[in-house]
Amino acid sequence: MRYIMVLFWSVLLLEMVNFVLNSLAGGGKLNFIIPILFAVIFTIVVAILDVLMKPVKNSTSAEDSKQ
Repeated sequence: MRYIMVLFWSVLLLEMVNFVLNSLAGGGKLNFIIPILFAVIFTIVVAILDVLMKPVKNSTSAEDSKQ
C-alpha cells in the first residue's frame, strides 16, 4: 500500500513540476508520459532502497543464552 501511495504522490508532484516548467518555457503542449515514467522509476528506486535499508534480523536467542 505504501508503494501505491509513493507512486500516487510522485505522479502528482511530477505532473505539477511538468506543468510549471512547461509554463515557464512558453506554454507549449504538455507531455504527460515523461513525468509518469519518472514517477514509476522513482517508485522502483524507493522500493529498492526500502529493501536494502531493512535491518538484518540475527538470531539473538542463542547469543542471549550464552550470557
